[in-house]
Amino acid sequence: MKQGIIVVNHGTSDFDARQNTIEEFMLSIGDRFEDADISSAYTDGEVRRKLREISGEKIQNVKAAVLSMKERGVTHLSVITTDMIEDSGHKKIREEVSSLAGLFRDVRITKPLLSDKKDSDLAARAFFSAFNETVGDDHLVVIACDDRTVYEDQENDFLMDEVFDKPLECLEESLRGFIKNSYVASISGKRKLYKVIKEINSIEDGRKKRIVLVPLEFIAGETIENEVSRNLPELIERLREEDYDVEVIFKGLGEYDAFQRLYLKHLYDER
Repeated sequence: MKQGIIVVNHGTSDFDARQNTIEEFMLSIGDRFEDADISSAYTDGEVRRKLREISGEKIQNVKAAVLSMKERGVTHLSVITTDMIEDSGHKKIREEVSSLAGLFRDVRITKPLLSDKKDSDLAARAFFSAFNETVGDDHLVVIACDDRTVYEDQENDFLMDEVFDKPLECLEESLRGFIKNSYVASISGKRKLYKVIKEINSIEDGRKKRIVLVPLEFIAGETIENEVSRNLPELIERLREEDYDVEVIFKGLGEYDAFQRLYLKHLYDER
């Protein structure tokens, strides 16, 4: 038996962010699976192209990474994704991996970070561990890319397990058990950030609201190539121009041990 593990992420050309998230996570996996062949794959073709142009680095896509594992003699493959919810991106990864499953004696793929109520509770505890001191008695807003899952526009398919079609609503409920004034918003979808901020500031309690924003992304930052990171600076500037008191923690969840442990738990669960 030879074990292979592929970490799949959207990807980024920001060297420091990669080191602090994907590379650190791969080291953590290596500490626990010492004999495993561990690699990464990026789903964003533009990021892969940019890296080739900047440094000549050739990061593989999911299919190429899986085929490389086969070439290196891997018999038991695990694919760990850094996705947050069951969206179209995660479904595509599962379909790509499933189409090549016959190359191996065993293939496993992890679920997204928020896949059931227990996940939401564990994630809420991780948010408390990472951000409680920063938030204090003020308001926490966790910002997702989109609040829509694959379940909203199609029938369940054979690749899906238990349906968990409102993960962000469930996360918000769980968060409030740890940080009372917690909300979950999104860049796209129904629960847009600006709407949530206005909702918070409509609460009449005699004091100005301080709001701490945390991206629901494995990698995040002003130079990171994902929808949250691209849109958040402009939204924050607009809110500040309107005299809202907002503070953003522009780091990905992958930089925090508490969240890396949750992803590792999903890896163990699939073994």
